[in-house]
Amino acid sequence: MALQNIILVGAGGSLGVALIKGLTSEPSFNVTCLVRESSSTLKTIPKDYPSVTIRKISDSCPKDELIEAFKGQDAVVNATTAVEEQYRFIDAAIEAGVRHYVPSEFGLDNSRAEARAMCALFDGKGKVAKYLESKKFTGLTWHAIACGMWIDWAFKNSFLGLDYANRTISFYDDGRGKFSTSTLANTALALNRSLLAPEKAKNRRIFISDFALSQEELVQIIERVSGDKWTVKTVDSKARYTEASKKVAEGDPYAVYTQIEIGFATGKYGGHFEEKEELFNDVLGLPKQDKEEVVRAALKSMES
Repeated sequence: MALQNIILVGAGGSLGVALIKGLTSEPSFNVTCLVRESSSTLKTIPKDYPSVTIRKISDSCPKDELIEAFKGQDAVVNATTAVEEQYRFIDAAIEAGVRHYVPSEFGLDNSRAEARAMCALFDGKGKVAKYLESKKFTGLTWHAIACGMWIDWAFKNSFLGLDYANRTISFYDDGRGKFSTSTLANTALALNRSLLAPEKAKNRRIFISDFALSQEELVQIIERVSGDKWTVKTVDSKARYTEASKKVAEGDPYAVYTQIEIGFATGKYGGHFEEKEELFNDVLGLPKQDKEEVVRAALKSMES
């Protein structure tokens, strides 16, 4: 049976913005956003999405407030990066009688041992999925969406070795490692359709990918559609990972992003779904995407 009352946690991030746009486009959903009292989205969400109900919560997200906010909801969708907070959210969802939980997965395959060993974020997401699996006896069902990398997000955040301002890309090793990608629009659509037919994805991680490509192929497409020549640099992934891990151990909060980038860009840590996984694109009826059109749209977004 479709899930109708949906509460979204983390609507202010780049993923959250795409998900709230998608959720509000489905007329059968009643959408609520859980928002911390200090969040700037308290002003923007009502203006941009007048049909959305806002539920304010203290910045510390106390469990009793979470339980009260989750009462009457069919599903909780978490789009935050604060993985360590999700256990509290899951427990509150169970106590509130929520039927379904979608954790903040939205990346590579965090069940893979090699991914979990390389990065605390990947390991944390893998542990959350295991925790959800252990709570099946409560009646709470779940599914996670692994969607690979978003090309437009990568441009805007100088990810995948991309440096748009200087028309430069830094290959990890030979730049030929394959990684799966999805558009934000198809990620949001996958969420909608899996919530409308939750039995299709019940208690599992589902994989979506519009296409897979390498850094080498990506820069070739960029040059072809833009007419610009890009400079290619080469980075040793093992050396860069060792350096980033040392900085993480020393308390550098930004070094983890280098670990994450290596996890995606090299394709060695569960980021290439087509290699081993069954894709859900056809099951969910996601529209096909053309590589060149996706890259062209991402480049156009950088000009605005």
